[in-house]
Amino acid sequence: MVRRIEGAGCAAMLVCGVLCWGATPSRAQDRTERLERLILEQQKQLDALRREVGGLKAARRTAPPQVAAKAGPAPAETPYVLKGGVPLSWRLPGTDIDIKIGGKVKADAIGRIGGNQSAGAEDLFAVAAIDTRRTRFGDDAVRIHGRESRFNLELTKSWTPLGRARGFIEGDFFGGGGNEIASNSDSFRLRHALIEIGPLLAGQWWSTFSDPSAYGETLDFQGAGGQTFIRQGLVRYEHKFAGGLSAALAVENPEGRVQFGPGAAVTSSRDTFPDIVGRVRYQGGFGHLQAAAVVTRTNAPNALASDETGYAGTITGRVNLPVLGAKDNIRFQATYAHGATRFIQETAGVSPSVFYDPATRQAEAQKTFGGYVAFQHWWTNELRSNLVYSYVRSDLPRFAAATTFKHSQYGAANLIWSPVPELDLGVELLYGLREDKDGATGTQTRLQSSVTYRF
Repeated sequence: MVRRIEGAGCAAMLVCGVLCWGATPSRAQDRTERLERLILEQQKQLDALRREVGGLKAARRTAPPQVAAKAGPAPAETPYVLKGGVPLSWRLPGTDIDIKIGGKVKADAIGRIGGNQSAGAEDLFAVAAIDTRRTRFGDDAVRIHGRESRFNLELTKSWTPLGRARGFIEGDFFGGGGNEIASNSDSFRLRHALIEIGPLLAGQWWSTFSDPSAYGETLDFQGAGGQTFIRQGLVRYEHKFAGGLSAALAVENPEGRVQFGPGAAVTSSRDTFPDIVGRVRYQGGFGHLQAAAVVTRTNAPNALASDETGYAGTITGRVNLPVLGAKDNIRFQATYAHGATRFIQETAGVSPSVFYDPATRQAEAQKTFGGYVAFQHWWTNELRSNLVYSYVRSDLPRFAAATTFKHSQYGAANLIWSPVPELDLGVELLYGLREDKDGATGTQTRLQSSVTYRF
């Protein structure tokens, strides 16, 4: 800092001397310009030295303790922020932690025709919520909201004895609905909160059974009913083998769903045993494939029936299709659930894992198949389309009520333009069909447009 001040003082004295010298104005101007260029060059060299010192300091902080000890004492703190090792992050001053802020702002305009839905389903297309009994007045509706907007914070430490450490927390505004009369103050809710150290992960995150990288891209927040969409508390260990192969085993938060008698409400079981989930994944140049399985335990609502063990298995993936286009791909999932309806999105909220018949004191696990296929085509580097089709079907017990959900179909087609990578402008057409046990059906068509800015 002293050298810089002295250098600046000398430069000022030289400039002053030139101005005071009895030379011609043109010669004085030429000398002044040369001195100014010299000062600028010296300033650039000083800035380069600062960056070099900052890089050496950052490398020393992230090095293992035994390496850092040999490097000697750390240089003095720099008065500016360094670029972090994680993309779009910066180094927290005085630490070896990178910090990153992210999220998105999204505005949705939705018009729906037919099949009025239950409260809470207006802002997303939950096909299982379509009215099949014509009991609610009115079908057509318009809704504009920004509830899918979200915010996240990520902290990363590049080196620990167990490997990289990461903390991540995220929330959006799909909590409780606000008052549409005035403020529309939708509640902020937790989406993710996790701690990851090397191969260990603990907190609230995507279930090990899920595969978000294989979801079809839709403007609709709900997405395909045949997918697995669960975020929950878990403790997971994952081992990565050579060649793109990995395996994971997790203990996750349970949520059994029971119905005691035809027409009774679907409620939570006592949940005395966690879900056990395992998966195997292969990542290659073609895309990826993943297989997962879960074992659950649903507890009887009272002493009149026994507890039931459930299970589910799924195959998911994304396959690149360079023959059609450089970035074209197909994504898919196929799931079978026996007493584990929560692992298929369409049945998670409307179907129990286990039906109990109070007349015979018998229990019957709900058997359900669900899946989807999604094709993505890139017309140009900025313009893309997605076609998504989903199918879900349940094998209901004979004593289930006539109004019980049995079958659904979901379709989506969209066109999305990204003039810059952070911005999406899209329009989407959606169609859904619900069928009940007695054959009653309901349909709905939606048109949705969205603007999304990611940061």
